[in-house]
Amino acid sequence: MKKNCFAIACLTCLLAACQSEKPDISNISLSMEIQRLDMDIFNSPVDSLHNKYGIFFDLYTEGILDIGNCRDSSFNEYFNMFKTDSIVMQAYSDVKKQYPDLRKLTGKLTEAFKYYRYYFPDKPVPKVYTYISGYNQSLILTDSVLAIGLDKYLGADYEFYSKLKFHKYMSRNMYPEKIASDYIAAWTDSEWALDTRKNNDLISKMLFEGKILYATKMILPDEADSLIFGFTADHLRWCKNNEKTMWITLIEEKLLFSTNPFEIRKLTEPAPNTTQFTHESPGRACNWIGYNIIAKYMKNNPQSLRELMDNDDYHKIFEQAKYKPN
Repeated sequence: MKKNCFAIACLTCLLAACQSEKPDISNISLSMEIQRLDMDIFNSPVDSLHNKYGIFFDLYTEGILDIGNCRDSSFNEYFNMFKTDSIVMQAYSDVKKQYPDLRKLTGKLTEAFKYYRYYFPDKPVPKVYTYISGYNQSLILTDSVLAIGLDKYLGADYEFYSKLKFHKYMSRNMYPEKIASDYIAAWTDSEWALDTRKNNDLISKMLFEGKILYATKMILPDEADSLIFGFTADHLRWCKNNEKTMWITLIEEKLLFSTNPFEIRKLTEPAPNTTQFTHESPGRACNWIGYNIIAKYMKNNPQSLRELMDNDDYHKIFEQAKYKPN
């Protein structure tokens, strides 16, 4: 009996070790290119921009700049007004200094999407663009495009963010190293969007966000937790030290199965803190709990990342996770 127990223990350790190893992506062929509309709009004529960027250029000028498309009679006038605006010129100047090239980001995204292709071989890999929005919008997503506003990633202490009255809890995640995890989380989110008609309570939202965080960690296996979660080291420490207290609060206040959209947003979306807990807590602390529940679920129910992402029965996931913080 003791020998059998020892064998089982060894097998358990071996399986855990195998699961913790990064998959081999050396044979996955993938070449990513980041096209820099943020630089080209100041150095190329409109016709050239439209020929190079096609539908994305229309998406940018219509959806982000709100000046119509290049076939409109007033387009050139509005486009020149945008390019010569003092705020936009400030953004352009500082983006050029911060991002003279994107080799490092291209390398990181190429590796990340190799992992993505390993886990999801039939899923599309997006075309990647960068742009300037006048500090307006961080991301553009379609079914084939992932684009990021580099003027929203100029550094947590970037002087112009405070002039624009950005809240500190927002600007602390607006720095270059955060781009890759934001990219991957946004793309994964778009591929497995939460159906709020079916899953409209807090626990479903928490577990959905937990799945996105879990997948992001798998696709960026070397990325620090502070980047994945968007927390400071102090925030992570607070969450780990108060996990049980947060969980008890959610249960005692009967919040887990709340369908109140306002309540759910307060607990899961960016904020200075999670007011149901304490002022020392980070905003989105519930998403961190959601990640822990997903991790426990995967430990108790070993399966592929694809199986996890395709499973949207969040109440069943919650039940099978048997989550109980210490």
